[in-house]
Amino acid sequence: MLREYAKALTKRVDTRALMQFKPPTLPSRIYTKTLCIDNAHYGKYCEEVKWGRVDTLHPLYLQMLSLPLQMQCLLDKKSPFPLLGLIHAANNIIIHDDIDISEPLECRVKFSDVRPHSKGWDVDIELIALQGGSCVYTAVSTYLVKVKAVHVAPRAPVVSNEFVCDGSDSTLIDTLSITSDTGRKYAKISGDYNPIHLYGLTAKLFGFKRPIAHGMWTLANAVSSLANATDKSFYRIDCRFKRPVFLPANVDVITECFTEENVKLSIVGQKSKEPHVECSISF
Repeated sequence: MLREYAKALTKRVDTRALMQFKPPTLPSRIYTKTLCIDNAHYGKYCEEVKWGRVDTLHPLYLQMLSLPLQMQCLLDKKSPFPLLGLIHAANNIIIHDDIDISEPLECRVKFSDVRPHSKGWDVDIELIALQGGSCVYTAVSTYLVKVKAVHVAPRAPVVSNEFVCDGSDSTLIDTLSITSDTGRKYAKISGDYNPIHLYGLTAKLFGFKRPIAHGMWTLANAVSSLANATDKSFYRIDCRFKRPVFLPANVDVITECFTEENVKLSIVGQKSKEPHVECSISF
């Protein structure tokens, strides 16, 4: 996807249109691709995110594979948004049915919604994956487009699968030791060469004091930690990315309110105890 990032550097965006009170118009085009899962690539991914159920598809793998299609959406001539500088704010994933990793999947990606945010706009890109003509997987990636426009009304984050949790029964299930080269290693697998994840110098160009971990890497490893701690099958994952993980770092994976149907999962700084990612997960 280096070519897409090169295109992103030259894309021109009318920031004045993004500063209007009226939400920007979303392109209606649907980008499609039939994906066949490469066993060697999937094996490398499982190793990187410590997923032990190699015969079962990791809940985030398809969403990661859809990134080139998401970038095509953002690079569409009618897209009002920049690609560089976007902040990955949330993920919502539903696994509707068992996925046969030996069979092809038809993936469809499109813009699905845009909402006001106190710092600009939240824009959703939706992935629908079909196998044998049936929908087996849907995922929505939410990106924050930062715009200096005081008239854009604040809006509380929406976590559609939120359930009441009083913070009781907190359990540490894993600690992720994230090295300084994690961003570069994951980029080789995911194709996500966003400069903020690679080197200190490239991260500073976009306002970060150090490179930060890919949110999808952090979430994928936390989901793997949960899978290693239970025999549950995942049905739904709804998460918000709260703050970046600066590399290198150690973060704790913590569960709360574990029931037969749901669990609340958080990724917190080992020293700061501040949340980096918060999830509601259904089984």
